[in-house]
Amino acid sequence: MAQYVVLEPSDSKAISGKVDTGFPSEIATEKSAEKAVFVRDGFHVLALVLPFVWLLIQRLWFEAFAVLGITILLGLAGAYFGIADAVPLLTLLVSLFVALEGVNWKIAKLRRQGFVEKAVIDASDLEEAEIRYFYSLEDAARPATSLADKPAPEWAQQPPRPTYSSFGSTIGFVGHRGEN
Repeated sequence: MAQYVVLEPSDSKAISGKVDTGFPSEIATEKSAEKAVFVRDGFHVLALVLPFVWLLIQRLWFEAFAVLGITILLGLAGAYFGIADAVPLLTLLVSLFVALEGVNWKIAKLRRQGFVEKAVIDASDLEEAEIRYFYSLEDAARPATSLADKPAPEWAQQPPRPTYSSFGSTIGFVGHRGEN
């Protein structure tokens, strides 16, 4: 199962339901939930094979050109220092780093744009993650039942517990109460 990080816009006016939005707080919360972004956290194979292309697809422009520059510098350093045989291994390490950390860069970009992390959901695919998240929002919107509404158990009518015998069950060589 994959983990999905849910981010929502942090526009305080839209979330809090203040007067100037024109919406009650329930509708304002729904509006911000409609703009929720689900980001799958984990390893991406395309980021390992083609890190520059994957970063461009994710619209991480600065990170994409930084990785391209690092890759070019590794090639030039390998040719200059005579270690050209190590350059493929070093670029593979850079690609592995992008495959592992690229999602965190995307989440950081969304945070810089004003998104706030709302949940982390374990799900097998994006559709299941959306179902779980929006169902939890509906569940949280329902009025909670208090303990005062539930009847107390009738302890006086419970059957008595069995007494422990000295020949009771044991775990290994030692009984439950520690005797041998």
